[in-house]
Amino acid sequence: MIVIETANSCITKSSVTSNLPTSTANLITSKIETFRGKLIYKEIPPVMSVQAYLGEEFFLITNSQPVSRLVLRPTEKVSREKLQSLHEQAVEITAVYHAGTRPVSNEVTCPLDADRQCMLQGAGYQVLSIKVLSQL
Repeated sequence: MIVIETANSCITKSSVTSNLPTSTANLITSKIETFRGKLIYKEIPPVMSVQAYLGEEFFLITNSQPVSRLVLRPTEKVSREKLQSLHEQAVEITAVYHAGTRPVSNEVTCPLDADRQCMLQGAGYQVLSIKVLSQL
């Protein structure tokens, strides 16, 4: 069972989310938030690297204090192509944070953290909606 509270834009993760499709499970891990900033697309070179493993190619540079760089992830609602098309644009996004997953290191090739475990993969804000702003 999944409980979604719309009154306060909070989404609660239930104990049975492991049986959900990945795209749905990823969207129910945090509350929905809105950010404004400049969208940056950084192409990932097609080589084995930590950058390729993490898959971080979209960022939002916020104008809040302190200035921050948020990792953005495409979703079924906002595609990779849509994010690419808005490179260098001032945007407002609605997104939900996903902490990422850690593959089992003996099953995959992955960069290791200090504890000799696979690094987390897929962490970032999954974009639910996006609109172009005239300026920040």
